[in-house]
Amino acid sequence: MPVSSAGLRSASSPQALLARLQAGEPTVAFVTGVSGSGKTELLESCRSVLNRAGTTVSSTPDKSKAAIILDDAHSHDPETLSRIARYAESPQATVIVASEPRFHDPAVKDLRRSIGAFGSAFTLTPLSRAEIVARAGGIISPVVAESIRVESGGIRAAVNAALVAARSAADGSREPEALAHEAISQWQQRRLMELDPTTLDVLTIAGLHPTPDPNTIAETLGIDDESACSALDRARGSGFLGATDVLLTSAATTLRVVRGDHVVASIHRALVDVLLAHGVLREDTAITAAHSGITTPALAQMLSDAAALAPAPRAVTLWTAALAAGADPGVAHLPLADAAVQAGDLDAATALVDTVLADGSPAARRDAVRIAASVAARRGSYSRCAALYRWLGPEHAGGDAPLGVLALIATGDRAGAEEFTAAAAGAPPTTENSRALLLSTGLVTSLTTSRAAAIGSVLRSASLSRPHDRAEPESATAIAALLALHGGDLVGARSAHTRSALARSATSTVTREKLLFGWTLMLGGDLDAAAEAVRSCEPKQFRDLVVARALAVAIARRRGDAGGLLNAWRDAAPVVAEMEVDLFNLLPVGELWLTAVRLGETARLTHLVDDADRLLGELGSPPAWATSWSWYGVQAAILSDDPAALVPYARMLGQAAGDDAFAAALADAGRAWLRVMQGNPDVAEVESAARKLETAGLSWDAARLAGEAALRVEDTQSATTLLQVARLVSGSSGPGAPAPASGPTDQTTVSQLSEREAEVARHLLLGHTYREIGAALYISAKTVEHHVARIRRRIGAGSRSEMLSMLRAAGYGPAGPE
Repeated sequence: MPVSSAGLRSASSPQALLARLQAGEPTVAFVTGVSGSGKTELLESCRSVLNRAGTTVSSTPDKSKAAIILDDAHSHDPETLSRIARYAESPQATVIVASEPRFHDPAVKDLRRSIGAFGSAFTLTPLSRAEIVARAGGIISPVVAESIRVESGGIRAAVNAALVAARSAADGSREPEALAHEAISQWQQRRLMELDPTTLDVLTIAGLHPTPDPNTIAETLGIDDESACSALDRARGSGFLGATDVLLTSAATTLRVVRGDHVVASIHRALVDVLLAHGVLREDTAITAAHSGITTPALAQMLSDAAALAPAPRAVTLWTAALAAGADPGVAHLPLADAAVQAGDLDAATALVDTVLADGSPAARRDAVRIAASVAARRGSYSRCAALYRWLGPEHAGGDAPLGVLALIATGDRAGAEEFTAAAAGAPPTTENSRALLLSTGLVTSLTTSRAAAIGSVLRSASLSRPHDRAEPESATAIAALLALHGGDLVGARSAHTRSALARSATSTVTREKLLFGWTLMLGGDLDAAAEAVRSCEPKQFRDLVVARALAVAIARRRGDAGGLLNAWRDAAPVVAEMEVDLFNLLPVGELWLTAVRLGETARLTHLVDDADRLLGELGSPPAWATSWSWYGVQAAILSDDPAALVPYARMLGQAAGDDAFAAALADAGRAWLRVMQGNPDVAEVESAARKLETAGLSWDAARLAGEAALRVEDTQSATTLLQVARLVSGSSGPGAPAPASGPTDQTTVSQLSEREAEVARHLLLGHTYREIGAALYISAKTVEHHVARIRRRIGAGSRSEMLSMLRAAGYGPAGPE
């Protein structure tokens, strides 16, 4: 027959096949479909069409001019299939054959190939959600249809059973979805019970090991390769394996019921032994096997080895499976606890280490203390970290002695830290010990010498860290960032963040590092980016929550957003009630302190401020850490309008100024602020201090100093000069900062206020509240608020303080025209 005529008898879908038969045209087709896919239903429709046309239909090519319709070709002998293939070559022959997929049966493969050459060969695909909805005729929703599709694998017979059951729920006594799923389960159970034991064995293997190959099947079941190939074909034809030979999830439970737990367990154990022997057992398969009850030393060892090399979240899964597979709890509990800390599951870690703390060996107790201290640090309790290392003692700390140094310094115990420092020096010089020693050396250095030397040691420690390092109370990169932030070194803080971003793994330290980077952005004046950093984090550990809440109030305070500040403070209040002070959270405590002063809530923070003063005093008030805290003290005194409270913090800044440019800038600013509060600001001194603050990375503080000074000087010219300084330094603080002033046009803009706006401005500068202004002008307090908002937008003020300074400089104060 000419090849060009082959396509004349093709039908590439059930619909096309029936259409050709109805047209009376010779048709040759091979239909492949799993059990229950609708093959028999399709062939019966073909038979009916041919019978109505008066065509004789046979299952064998014995009758001349008869159409051949053969179902389940996979169950016929090779000779019959060969004769049908030859019959299909006749130009006028109609031959329609259906079979389950048989990739290892030569006779079926040859017949499919031959028929495909003269006609067509197509596969019946599982029903889609839309097709199930259409079949249902409106009795189920698309959501239920999708559930039925997943549960049944889209097999028509199972779907039909589900829809019949769903229709029976018309009386409302039961949910259609529940009835449908029950019907699918019953259909699957009946179908599984019809299968031969070897086919069920293959399905059982596929339930643990997706895409099983004939060799694995043969070795697991103890059968020859030919039998394994045939059994795999039957399993694929059963409809219980997906396109990639994965057992339908819905069928797994039913298969276990049909086979029995003991048979399933026996096959799975044999399979695991085979895969382990060949070194091809996949981790996911091993995890599933362990949790299904298989316990063998080889499986436990394989999972343990994989867990030791895995990132924290994956390591938790692998160590848990290793324990289920029979790993020694004395070996697995501590690394599981370690991984749990890094993955953020502090409760699980605590439960695991408490037993070791009570009964473990000295070496195990050392690791347990490290892990327990890591949990405590994340929960914001360095006092517990210190207590744990005091209990362990420097003589038992070994290579973890540097962590004892960290914990004790964090709580202000300098003498105790020195004992652990001496012990740390005697540890073997391994990479791990050297990394920890560099970190503790940097911390000790930060108490005695320059900040730069301390940061250098800490950064060298960070360079020795591995991506999946063990859990520790604090990371070297976080401490480096904190030291830089305490010293106003925003470039250094950014560098530390970049270093950690390149090396970080998916552990619980990521949130902390993101928040510290947000702090860097906030200090640099990029408030929008800092706010986005807070929004991008979901702090789940108390230590991170402290930073996030403090950062939120810091941003709101710098924006001059009274409503936002109040809301942020309300969110922070529960954290404030629970938190304790340590060396590494002084910055958050400082921001919360200023907000409490601003809102008249200092009673909530007094104990924390006292603790911070005590901690720094016990450490000898090291400039590397005390300078920024002293600046918070200066600002708190300013907000409280209490010059006497400013003096001790300003004195500490002055003492540190000789060796630290940052401290010197803050000391100058403190002196300038004191003069401003005393009512006699020196314009040159304020301008110089503001410029130094700007250089030190504190542009917002610089603008505020100049703005407040402008509000308090007597003459308009000096006020205008200081206002211009405020505008210039705030304009350099990055995105979100007010635009720099443009000289005389600013005052022109201020002078163009409407008459009512001018009245409101005068009252504002007299210190009147919105309610008082409204009463004086016979308008509501809300209307006053709208006027103030328009004034601020009109003159381009970046904050309320700046607005008042600009109005004062423009002559709207008490000395101005009434």
